[in-house]
Order: sequence, then C-alpha cells, then structure tokens
Amino acid sequence: GGSSGGSGGGTRILSTRGSVIFEPRTNQLFVSDIPSKLEEIQAMIAKIDIPVRQVLIEARIVEANDKFGRSLGIKLGANDLRGQQGGIPGYSVGGGNYVTVGGNYSGIGSQTNQGVAANYNNTQFINLPANTSSDSFSGGTAATVALSLFSATANRFLNLELSALESDGKGKVVSSPRVITADQVKALIEQGEELPYQVATASGATSIAFRKANLKLEVTPQITPEGSVILSVDVNKDSRGTLTPQGYAINTKHVQTQVLVENGGTVVIGGIYTQDEGETVNKVPVLGDVPFLGNLFKNKTRTTSKTELLIFLTPKVVSERATVR
Repeated sequence: GGSSGGSGGGTRILSTRGSVIFEPRTNQLFVSDIPSKLEEIQAMIAKIDIPVRQVLIEARIVEANDKFGRSLGIKLGANDLRGQQGGIPGYSVGGGNYVTVGGNYSGIGSQTNQGVAANYNNTQFINLPANTSSDSFSGGTAATVALSLFSATANRFLNLELSALESDGKGKVVSSPRVITADQVKALIEQGEELPYQVATASGATSIAFRKANLKLEVTPQITPEGSVILSVDVNKDSRGTLTPQGYAINTKHVQTQVLVENGGTVVIGGIYTQDEGETVNKVPVLGDVPFLGNLFKNKTRTTSKTELLIFLTPKVVSERATVR
C-alpha cells in the first residue's frame, strides 16, 4: 500500500487514481492503479515480501560438579580441529604448548613436549591437549573452560561428554528444550510449578497467591549477514526452598547475556555455583560416647560438594529449503 503525502512528510506510492485493499486473513494485497505504478509496486513487493529466516535453538541445562567444567575445557577447549579437517595437526594453544589430534602418532611425543614414562609407554592412547607436570610429563598448564565458544565441529564431542556425564554420576542434564523461532523474535520455554503463599488484603484478611518455581528460557536470535547468530539469552532456574511461615522460599539462579555464535556452534554459559557441606560421624558403640577417650573410637568426615549450572546453547539457521518442506 502507500501513504499519502502532506504535512506528515510521507511519500505516496500510488497515483491519485490508485487504491489498495489489504486482506489480513489471507495476507493479500489488492492494488488498482495505472500500469506503470503497478510495475513499481510489484517490484517493491518482490523485494520486501521474502520468507523470514528461522533459527532452531537447542538448549541443554546441566548441573555438574566443579571438575566437569575443567575436564570439558581440557578435552574440547584445546582440540586441534584443523588437523581433523585436513590441516596440519598440532598448533600453539598458549606459549609453547602444542596439541595433537590425528596425524603421525609416532611423533606425538615431540609435539606435546612430553616424556615417556613407564606407565605410559604407548602415547597413541594419551589425550593430552595440554600437559601436566605429574607422572614424568613436563609441560604447560592444562586448558580450562575459559574457551566457552565451541565450533560446529566440536559439537559431536560435546554430545559424547554430556552423555558420559550422567553415566559417570558427575552431574545430570536438567532439561533439553528445543524451540524454533523467526529471526529477531523471542522464543520462550517455561516448565515448573507454582507454590502457594499467604498475602494480606486491604481488609486485613489473608488470601492465597502463587509464585513460580520453574525453569524458564528466553532466547531472541538475530542472524547476521555473515550467517552467524547473535543470541540474547535470559535463563531462570528456580527451585523450591525451605518452608517458612509465609510459604516456601524460592532458590533462584539467573543468567542474562548476549553473545555471537557461529551457525551450528555452541556457547557455554556458566559460573553459577552451589556448595553443600555435610559431616558424618563414625564411632564404636558405647566407647565412642565416653568423654575425652571417646575420640579414640570415632572419626568425623566432612564432605563438600560443589555443583555448577552450565547452559549449552546451539543455534542452527534453518535453510529456506527445509522451511518449505
């Protein structure tokens, strides 16, 4: 359609003889005008009436122990993906540290600057993206999860690591929602429960209200001209807390950020820790309760567990061919 000129400063597309009718139900335009104007309007509509690109967002929300993040950084943060793609295996990660994945296994010792110990006489089966200083191996420090952006090639290793996480009892995948949304349109996934609590009214009486303790993921993707995706992320992981006279308390974990990710790559958002401490007393019956001397017949064990909330987001731009199908 068009806008008429005047004091508003708009530009009129139709001629004085033209008219336009919009049908919102079928999303159609009916234009009546002179032939030259119809050609202009047809060319303009062809430029702006294009399918909106869509993004498939795969999210994995993981609660793992604090060692899993460091292990993940060692295995994925410093893998030489160029060697797998036909490049030269082994490149500098930092300083003089080198990594090797593939290539000539007989030369792995020289590329990783490692010595061969008695317990590790076959270096082909050793995965050392960065060396440690134990077991007769000398080198630099281990990689960490500071590299929080993984390429699309590393995703297959990431899936294996998350599967092994639950198998080894080192953590659990809390949720794995998937959602598809249009470019620059917010997507929302919410799951949880509503807990009742009492509130005072203006008359002095009490009424029941509800507060949410749920898992909520809000993501707004923006596709760049280069094909990457800018993700505006807002994640809430709430859970039921202790019971108070006014109702249940809510334990909250909240992450909000914006990050640029390549198509098919993965961004890891973490750093929210929860620490639980406990104490166990083992003692000999009767003797362990004797004052002073009872300490000889009992022992105390303190346990500390530290978990981290990790959020893995993988955006994939849906091709127009897949959209049509």
